Amino acid sequence: MAEIEWDNLPDGFKQAKERAEARKAAPDFVHPDDRARSAEIMENYRKTAELELEREKTALQREMVKKGVPIPPPTDPSTIVLEWAMPKHVSSLKLEYLVDPFLPAKCVVGFYGRGSTAKSSFLATLAARISDEWSTLWISVEELTDWITQRHLHAGGDWGTLAAFAYSAIKRDSQGRVVGSTFDVYRDLEGAIRKAQEGVAQIHNPPRPLRLVVLDTAVGLTGWAKGENPNDDAAVKRLLGYLQALAEQFNLCIAIIGHANKAKHDHFADTVAGSSAWTNSPRLSFVHARDRREEYAYVMRVAKTNLSSSFAVAYSTEPVLTLHQHEDGHASVMCRVRIEPVIWGEEASYDLYEAATRKHDDEGEERGGGHRATLVENVLTSLVELVHAAGEPVTRDMVHARLGRDVSRREWKKVDDRLSLAPFQYKVRIAAGPQNKVIYQKET
Repeated sequence: MAEIEWDNLPDGFKQAKERAEARKAAPDFVHPDDRARSAEIMENYRKTAELELEREKTALQREMVKKGVPIPPPTDPSTIVLEWAMPKHVSSLKLEYLVDPFLPAKCVVGFYGRGSTAKSSFLATLAARISDEWSTLWISVEELTDWITQRHLHAGGDWGTLAAFAYSAIKRDSQGRVVGSTFDVYRDLEGAIRKAQEGVAQIHNPPRPLRLVVLDTAVGLTGWAKGENPNDDAAVKRLLGYLQALAEQFNLCIAIIGHANKAKHDHFADTVAGSSAWTNSPRLSFVHARDRREEYAYVMRVAKTNLSSSFAVAYSTEPVLTLHQHEDGHASVMCRVRIEPVIWGEEASYDLYEAATRKHDDEGEERGGGHRATLVENVLTSLVELVHAAGEPVTRDMVHARLGRDVSRREWKKVDDRLSLAPFQYKVRIAAGPQNKVIYQKET
C-alpha cells in the first residue's frame, strides 16, 4: 500500500494524524522516584502509539479509496501558466460562429430533447451548411454510419466533409436509451479528432479544416468511472470541462446531443435528463420539443446562454433519403430541417415555445384556464387594425413593428389562409408589392 503524504492531506483527514501523533507523545505521568520502571513504561507506550498510528493510516487509506480522494504531490510552479490582465486588441475578443447563432467556435453546445424531436436532423443540416468551408466529425451510438454519411450528402453537404464513427452500444437504461458504448470520450475522442484532422487535410485542396464535432449521445459515449453517472454533478462537470478544453485546443464547436425528462418542471432548463450541469455548465444549451400544432414541426429554445440574449426557433423536417417504403404508404426516412427566422428575447422566445408545446382540450382551450390568444390570432388582429386604420398598403414589417417581434413565414401562411377563408369578415386583400413582397390592402 502506497505511503501517505501527510502534509498534502485535505483538512478532513488530518484529524487522524493528529490523534495518532498525540498518542506517540508520552505524558509526564511517571513518578520521578520510579526511575527503574520509567524506561520500560515509555517504550511500551511508544510501541502502542506506533501500532495505533499504523492502524489509523491503514483505515485512512481505505476511506480515501472509497471516496476517490486523490493525494497528488504539489504541482511544480514552473509548469503553471497564468494569464495576467493586459490590454488586447478587441478583434481578439470577438466571437466566431460556424452557424450564427447556433454553433459558436471554441465552445461546447448542448442539444437536448425527447426522442423524435429531430435533434440529429437539425445538426446534420448545420453540418451540411458549413461543408463548403469546414468539415465535421460525427460519433454516434444512435444511428448507423451509412445513415449519417448519406444523410449528409443528400442534405446538401459536400463529399469528404464528414467523417462518421458509430460505436456499438453495450449498456442501456430502463427506457432503452444508450448509456454505455465501446467508445470512451476520455480515451478515444482526442485521437479521433487528430485522425479526422489528418483525413480532411488530404481530401480537399485547399483543405476544409475540422471545426464541428457531434457526440450522439454524450451519455452513451462516456466511460463513467466507478461511482460516477449522468446524474452526478461533479462527474458531468468534469466531462464538460474536458470537452471544453478540447474545443479550445482544436478550435472546435463540440455539439453534444442528450435526452429530456418527461415530467413537468418549474424551471425550463430542468427539463434535461440527469444532472443540472448538462445545461448549466456549457456556455450555450438548447431544449427541443415537438410542435403540437403541426405534424413534422418542432421548436428549439435556449435553455442557458452566456453568449447572447435568449432566443428560440421553429423548424420542420423534410425527407432527403428513403430507407424503406412501407406497404401502407408510410416510409422510414432520413431528414434535413427547414429553419424559420430566429425569435429573440426572453419573453418572445418563451411565447413561441409555449404556443408550440401547450396542450389544449377538445374545444381548443388551454388546459387549466380560459382561451389564450395564439400568435396567429394576435398577428391577424394587428394586421386588420392597421389595414383599416392606415388607409394604405400594410407590410409584414409594419405588423412586426407593432407587435415588437418578428413572425415566421409559417405563421404568416396561417394568417394568409385565415384571410382567404373569410374575405368578407376581415375585408383585407392580399397582393404583391415592390420587389414582390406581400402587402395587405383594404378590400373596397
